[in-house]
Formats: sequence, C-alpha cells, structure tokens
Amino acid sequence: MKVDTVIIGSGICGLSAAHFLSKRHKDFVVLEENDKVGGIIQTQISKGFTCENGPNTVLLNNPAIETLIKDLGLWKNIKFPIESSNKNRFVFQNGRITKIPMSIKEFVLSPLLSFSSKCRLLMEPFVKKHNKNTNVFDFVSRRFGKEFHDNLIEPFLTGVYAGDTKKMSAKHSLKMFWNLEQSYGSVFRGLIFRDRTRIKKIKSFNFSGGLMQLTNQISSSIGSQIKLNYRVEKILKKGDGYVIINGLRKIECNKVICTIPSYSLKKIIWDKTFSKNLELVQYNPIDVFHFGFYNKNIKNYKKGFGLLTKPSDNKSFLGILFSTEIFHFVSPSDSKLFTVLVGGERQREFCEIQKEKLELVILKELEKLIGHSGKLIFKNHFRWKKGIPQYNMYQEDLTKSIKLFQKKNRNFHIIGNYFDGLSVSDCVEKGERVVNK
Repeated sequence: MKVDTVIIGSGICGLSAAHFLSKRHKDFVVLEENDKVGGIIQTQISKGFTCENGPNTVLLNNPAIETLIKDLGLWKNIKFPIESSNKNRFVFQNGRITKIPMSIKEFVLSPLLSFSSKCRLLMEPFVKKHNKNTNVFDFVSRRFGKEFHDNLIEPFLTGVYAGDTKKMSAKHSLKMFWNLEQSYGSVFRGLIFRDRTRIKKIKSFNFSGGLMQLTNQISSSIGSQIKLNYRVEKILKKGDGYVIINGLRKIECNKVICTIPSYSLKKIIWDKTFSKNLELVQYNPIDVFHFGFYNKNIKNYKKGFGLLTKPSDNKSFLGILFSTEIFHFVSPSDSKLFTVLVGGERQREFCEIQKEKLELVILKELEKLIGHSGKLIFKNHFRWKKGIPQYNMYQEDLTKSIKLFQKKNRNFHIIGNYFDGLSVSDCVEKGERVVNK
C-alpha cells in the first residue's frame, strides 16, 4: 500500500492533524492500535452520569480549537461551566476547606498566606531574573516566597501535572510566568506592562455528550481513512520516504505525523540514539474515581469547581472535582457527581493497590468531607498506568533532540502532549500547525 501521509495515533493530536489535513487532500491514513479512537479523551455515560476518565474540560484559548469545533458543527453543543464554579476553587488550610482568592480584595483577606508572606510579594519586582532554567520550587520560592509556593502554586500544579515541583521545569511548566520574568525582569511588572489588547478571559468547556463527542465527530468525518486495531511494529526510512510495518503488511509513504506517546515511539523508531532520548520522559500514574450520591444525603456541600491538595495535607487523593457544580448535565437532577483523582508523583504507590481496597479508602474520605450518609448510587473507576507526562528538567534536552531528529529526517513530524504543551487545546493547535507546514 502506498499513501502520501501516515498519521500514527488517533488521540486528539492525531485526529486534529487528520481533520486539518482532510481539508486539503484525502491521501492519508490514520493508524490506531486500539479498537477505538480518542487517546486520553475517554467519556463514559452510564445511569444518567457523564464521566470523564481523562480531561474534564478544554480551554477555548486558540483559533485552532475554535476552527475545529465550528468545522465539525459542534458549536451548538458547547457547554460552559456554571459561573459559581469559576469563582470558587478550594484548597486545604489547617485541615479546613479554604477558598482560593480570585480578586485583590479576597487575596488581602485570605488566610492562605500570612501577613509577612503577603508583604514578601511586594519584593518580587526587585528579585533578579534567572539566567538559566530552574525547577518550579526554586523559581517560585525565590520570586514569591516558599509559603506562596506551598499554599497556592503547588496545589495548582498538582491539578495539572500531578508532579513534583522540585523536579518540574519552570520554563516549561510555568511558561507564562517564566516568559514574563525573562521579558520584563519581573512577573508582576510583566503582568502590568505586557500588551493589554491581547488579554482576554479564557473560557473552558465541555460538550453535552462529553468530550468524546469531539473525537467521535472527527472520526466519523474521516471514516474509512482510520484503520483501527493496526499496531505499528516498526518504522523504517526508505530513501526520501518511510515504511510503516505491521507484521507482513507494509505502508509506504512520503510523510509521517507521529502522535503516539514517547514510550510507544521509542520502541518502533529506527534511530536508537533518538529512542534513548525518548526514555527521558516520565509519565505519572493516575486513578480516576467517580461517585454519585443523592442530594438529600449530602450535608456539607461547597458550590465550586473543586478541591486540590498539597503533600502536607496528608490526604489519599490529589484533588476532587465537584463535577455537577461545574456542569449540571453530568448527573440526574436529584444527584451529584464527584470526580476524585489519585496518584501522581507523590502517591505513585496508591495506583498499585487493588482497585476495591483503594476505593474504600477514597470513598471514606470523600463521604466525611461532604457529610454524606446514605446510599452510594453510582461509581466508576479508570486507571491510567502512564497518565500524565511530566515537564521536568529534561524538557530542554528532549525538545532539542526532537527538533534535531526532524531536521535530519525531512517530512517526519512528531507531536504529542509530552512536550510543547500538555492541554487538549495545545494538541489541537499542534495538529493544525504541523499540517500548515
């Protein structure tokens, strides 16, 4: 079989690339080793509950994601979070659920930082900028103080990466803060003097049928050009083109867009030096639990987006999403759905515990937290053994090795969520960008 372009992987990166490529020509195939598309986007609907086993929301923060939604005719299906969920996000402080300040007035009155720590923030413009990349813990502690890191930044990044801030790259994990510091010498100064015309409130969203409505719609529009249960065993270079091998089957192509995780790519690529560089990438495991309860049995309920933890809280979970308070459609009207995330860097061993045993521990903590007594009416569980790729200090070397490989191998493009942007909207943008090349 011969084709112009082979796209390996049908996660959001691969599907986005396929969609934008289909607007130009049809001479391509998408190869997926599993029996369904979607990658980390996995929606499960059961008994009136809509559960997201992967991302729960997507940012509407670039033209590519807007174009994709409109092309697919899904704009009418967009659901934006309930306003109270955007305004109310929580962390623990001295064992109590405490609101994260969302305004200057709330920040001044917030118990999350001591008076001395709030005063310490005034010194940030006088802190010298970093001459080289450093880890998130050192970057934030130096610029804003350790208490700011511990009580605000660490919980926030737990919700994004589930990682260790002493290992995470400031340049890649806190990209906006890093760029402001490098450009203006201070984060605060940068927030004041950067181009105000480009600043707008970024919305997040889901769909009435869950996020898999997006991936399924792309899949439907491409149709037979997606080959499921097609496991790529080896990629070889042949002249100016490439050969994709699956057992006795071969596909010859001029171009490759590879979107699979680094741990999969390293096994099939012909370049052994590049394969070793891909081994740098660490993925943290995540267990996702969904629990449904009747409203009448919940006594201590917060209206908001959710609750994040830090290591000193000594909780068995990383965070809880108050799913029904974000989107009412995810549960029946007489019930509430909670999504509990467990694992990551600091709870890696939890993701090796038998599901039933871990569930009992998590359920007990959740019920105590929300004051629930009564019947559990719904539960769901999904385990990601290799869940979230970490943007640790190796990111610089990894990115350089990918660029060098692509330079040496014309028309071989690599995109994925393990570098240059983790979010779904980042992946969509990368899919469009690689097609434009």
